[in-house]
Amino acid sequence: MYYIDFDNTLYETGKLTKDVLNSFSNIISTQKQINFQEIYAYIKDSFNSTTDNFISFAKSLSIKYNISFNQLYNPLMEIIITNGSQYTFPDAINFLKKLKKTGHKSCILTFVFPKNLSQQALKLTGSGLLEYVDEVYTVTSSKSKLHLDFENSTFIEDSPKEIEDFYNSGARNIIRIIKPNNEKRTSKKLNIPVEIPTFTTFDDIITPELSLNDEKTIE
Repeated sequence: MYYIDFDNTLYETGKLTKDVLNSFSNIISTQKQINFQEIYAYIKDSFNSTTDNFISFAKSLSIKYNISFNQLYNPLMEIIITNGSQYTFPDAINFLKKLKKTGHKSCILTFVFPKNLSQQALKLTGSGLLEYVDEVYTVTSSKSKLHLDFENSTFIEDSPKEIEDFYNSGARNIIRIIKPNNEKRTSKKLNIPVEIPTFTTFDDIITPELSLNDEKTIE
């Protein structure tokens, strides 16, 4: 089984967050005739991308600026659901297709804070990834606490802490993904006694169990 992280590994969460906050700022600026940069600066500083929920944040903004919640909610759903696949890394889709074609099972293994479970479900649905994987696990505590076959599974992850936890739980088939614009995770040196394969794109991943050949796309 291949267990693959979602946020910032398969899915460009940072770009999604930027686009959502930009959308909120544009709507409020237009409706209330307030300078866009002023609104955007406030919204950017107020939103915690790790713990905050877009929907509850939209509710708080609708109250603060006295505008209809639906004016923020409807564009938000368009971004996450209707246009959500634009945030999925193309190389990730290709990799999942190759796993499926070669008979390997894959699972999206994603962590979120409890209050963000519904938002994560929306992101997963809009991503367009669900048709390419066999399972999805959404957890609210460390992924390493799950009862998984750590010794015989492959884990693909961007979070240094999760990688360290996987290793300490017995996993040895670990691949680190370092995507652009993810400096807070890519700059940290891993606190484990071995070097693990590290890639910036799924196209470069080749394991003994999976031959990706030289194909760039699998239909």
